Amino acid sequence: MSGLTIRQQLLESLAISNEQLNRLIVRSPHTYKEYSIPKKTGGVRTIAQPARATKYLQYWLMENVFNKLKVHRAAVAYQPGSSIKKNAEYHSNNSYIAKFDFKNFFPSIKGEDVKCHLEKSFRNKLSENDMNDIVRISCIQSKGRKGLSLSIGAPCSPVLSNSILYELDYKIVEWCSENNIRYTRYADDLVFSTNTQGLTFSIEPYIRGVVKGIEYPSLRFNKKKTTQLSKKHQRRVTGLILTNDGGVSIGRSRKREISSLIHKYKIGQLPPDEVFRLQGLIGFSKGVEPQFVSRMVDKYGEFIISTILRCRKKE
Repeated sequence: MSGLTIRQQLLESLAISNEQLNRLIVRSPHTYKEYSIPKKTGGVRTIAQPARATKYLQYWLMENVFNKLKVHRAAVAYQPGSSIKKNAEYHSNNSYIAKFDFKNFFPSIKGEDVKCHLEKSFRNKLSENDMNDIVRISCIQSKGRKGLSLSIGAPCSPVLSNSILYELDYKIVEWCSENNIRYTRYADDLVFSTNTQGLTFSIEPYIRGVVKGIEYPSLRFNKKKTTQLSKKHQRRVTGLILTNDGGVSIGRSRKREISSLIHKYKIGQLPPDEVFRLQGLIGFSKGVEPQFVSRMVDKYGEFIISTILRCRKKE
C-alpha cells in the first residue's frame, strides 16, 4: 500500500479540490438510483446503481485497493475466465447435487463487515479514516434500512463480497476435501456434488454451523432454494442442466423457446424487442451448447440466423 492516505491518492487522480472530494465521499451512500426488476421465480429484485461520480470512486478502489484482497478459488463468480458453464461443468460428473442460497446476499453485508474485513486484510496499512472513506464509497444507505450495506448494482459489490466470504469458502473447502465433495460458490449460490449416495444430507448441518461461526458477515439461508437432487431428477446448476452423460445443456424448454422465436422471426411475426432478446439467447447458447445453434442453422438456414444476429437497435 502507498504511504499516502486514500484521500491523498484520490486527489492525485482527480482534478478536484479537497472540499469537492470530501463532498463526493460524504454523499456517496446517498447517490444511488433504485429500481425493481421482476424475478423469474416471482417477486421483484431491487437494483441500486450509484451515480457516475460514485462509480468512478468505486472503480478506483477496485484498481488500487480491492485488487489486493484475497478471493478463494471456490468463489467462481466475477473472476477472470469464469462462467456459469464452467461452474456447472465442475459438478457435471457427480451424481448427487446439493444447492443452497443466501437470502438478500449483498444487503446482508454491512458497512461494519466491510470495515472489519479491511482491517483484517491490510493489518494497520489503512488508517481509521481510510477505512471509513472506503466504506462510504462502497456502500449504500438504503431507504428503510439501518446503516450502510453493499448493493446489487454497484461495481465493487462482487469483489468485496467474494473476498469477505474467503474464510467461509476456506472452511467449507477444507471439510469438502476430507469428505470427497466438490464445492463452488457462484455469488450467493452454493453448490456441492458427490458420487456417494446419502452424503449430501450431511452438508446442510455443517455449513449452517460454519455460517454461524464466522466473525462476519451475518448471513441467512433462503430455505425455498435449498435442494438435494440425484440423476433421477433434473439437476440444474446456475441455470444450466447437468445431463446424465456428464454434459451441460441449456435445457429442453429453453431450446423449444429459441426455436419458436426463430420460426416467428422467419415468418415476420417476431416483435423488434423480442429480436434482441433472441440475439442474447442465441449468443448464450453458443457459449454453453454450440451444437444446438448448429442444429438451428441446419433447420432454419444460415441466412436467417446470421440476419438475426446482425440486427441492431435503432438510435
